[in-house]
Amino acid sequence: MTARAGERRSWRHPGSWLPAAITAGLVSFEVVLYIAVGLLLAVASVLVLAGTVTGLVHALDQGSGAVEVAVVVLDRILLTLIVAELVYTLRFVLRTHEIVVEPFLYIGLIAVVRRILIVTAEFERTAISGRALTNLLLELGLLGLLVPSLAIAIFLVRRSNGPRPVSESHA
Repeated sequence: MTARAGERRSWRHPGSWLPAAITAGLVSFEVVLYIAVGLLLAVASVLVLAGTVTGLVHALDQGSGAVEVAVVVLDRILLTLIVAELVYTLRFVLRTHEIVVEPFLYIGLIAVVRRILIVTAEFERTAISGRALTNLLLELGLLGLLVPSLAIAIFLVRRSNGPRPVSESHA
């Protein structure tokens, strides 16, 4: 084996320039992808807020009931909170290069509360009976069980991680 052949690097051997270049390229691609997703989430939240304002103005022009308007606004606010939690999670992943479960539990909890709100509003708006009523009550019961389950999961995750510094606390 010549000295020149000994200098040749293979992608199969650790310390080779090719795996480092591929890894750097993939990391760069990952960051670009996360930034693109973050921008799309920002656009989505702006559209949800604009839709909320438009829907609120439209509902007030139509003379909709206060409860119906409040349900729509609260639903959109909860959807915006879900998007905000996703952005927070994305920021955390970009900063630490770790995916943690706690933000997803918050997203799940917000989504369950949002669905409970929608199911309850649907129940109040229409006269439901028979099989549809049974399905609605079953869904509401299962959603009601999910709330304490997710709350307990959040508690256990926070307890297992120990106290966090103020700068990392979840806002």
